[in-house]
Amino acid sequence: MDDTSKTSIKNNESYVLTLIIMSTAYIAVGINVQGFKAMLPLVSADFQISGTQAGLYATFFFLSGTLLAIVSGRVVDKIGPKKSLVGATLIIATLMFLHTLMPVFSVLLLLAFLTGIGFSIITPAINKGVMDLVPPNKRAVSIGIAQSGGGIGGILGASLLPFLGGIFGWRVALLVAAAVAFLMALVLVKCYRPKKKQDNKTNQGQEELPGSFKKDFKKLSSNPLLIFICFMGAAFGFTIGNMTIHYTLFLTADIGLTPSYAGFALSAFMLGGIAGQPSMGYMNDRFLNSNRRLGLFLLGLITSVMLLIIGSVVFSGSLGFVPILAVSFVLGFFSLAIPGLVFTTIGDVVEDKLVGTATGIILVFIRTGVVIGPPLIGYIADLRGNYQASWILLSLVILIISVIFFAGTRKYKAQLYGG
Repeated sequence: MDDTSKTSIKNNESYVLTLIIMSTAYIAVGINVQGFKAMLPLVSADFQISGTQAGLYATFFFLSGTLLAIVSGRVVDKIGPKKSLVGATLIIATLMFLHTLMPVFSVLLLLAFLTGIGFSIITPAINKGVMDLVPPNKRAVSIGIAQSGGGIGGILGASLLPFLGGIFGWRVALLVAAAVAFLMALVLVKCYRPKKKQDNKTNQGQEELPGSFKKDFKKLSSNPLLIFICFMGAAFGFTIGNMTIHYTLFLTADIGLTPSYAGFALSAFMLGGIAGQPSMGYMNDRFLNSNRRLGLFLLGLITSVMLLIIGSVVFSGSLGFVPILAVSFVLGFFSLAIPGLVFTTIGDVVEDKLVGTATGIILVFIRTGVVIGPPLIGYIADLRGNYQASWILLSLVILIISVIFFAGTRKYKAQLYGG
């Protein structure tokens, strides 16, 4: 093996290790936030609140994450990915620790709002960190690796925290989760070494910083490619927001699965995402030659087909439990890979110094879809008495937006190559 090959292998190992270190921020979020949501029955029993009141927790959490997404992205562009990741992880760790001390539920809603601020910083920070770390033709798989930490943390939190909470109480379980987040922040401080790209610097050797917010926002909002990507993000948020809220309800009410089996199906969906995010990124970088336009269209098309299968074949009740697990895994494998490719494409269509701000703009669209989708789909299910029409509508929405994206970006297709 020659020296060039050895250097290449060493560089690959180095950036993969850095991506894994960056993913610890997502793991901290997943363990704490998803774990706390999974313990809401215990929290509700402690505070004697209704299901509607408990549901407000997620609303307050995502409200700040949506309202401040652009501001958070701007912060990342100003201070860089490392300070952003460390700060955001510490915010989450501190606020989740404060959760364990609160005597009334209404204060938890305020803490949820503040925790959402930390959460809103992490995605643009990781996105910018990846853009600085790796060349364009490796970004899709790299973002997939970094984002898989969210799925890992979510599964750990949703499975372990309710178990600990049932034995020791939800406050002790959440205290353990907060301690893990503090540990992850320490890992980031000690081990994360962000790479500064040479073409990102001025003649004085300093990293180029964004200009005035008004000027930069006007520039980004007039970028037609970014607008198309935003709508793909909205389609993803609309789809996945409904899957995480309504899938288990559908499987129990319409198919007749027990809550435990429905939970296994949702876990299969999340496991599919953990496998699919880096795998689809690798496929796009390697076999589609970093063609982001075609990659996003194919992911949208496959997701649409899988949702149609859920609304027809799965709805019919003709599938056994194992095939339902398989369908759930495949849907997660492809649909949860969409955001990674969406965020990867940002680096292809905007200046490096504005990656954080652009990510924040797209997050507004994604989270708007998450907020709007579940009540709409739930309302249609209530009207029809089942979820069949809801899944078919979801399938049509993401199909239509994917086709519009593919057709509308035809004249810009040269810019949607990361290679």
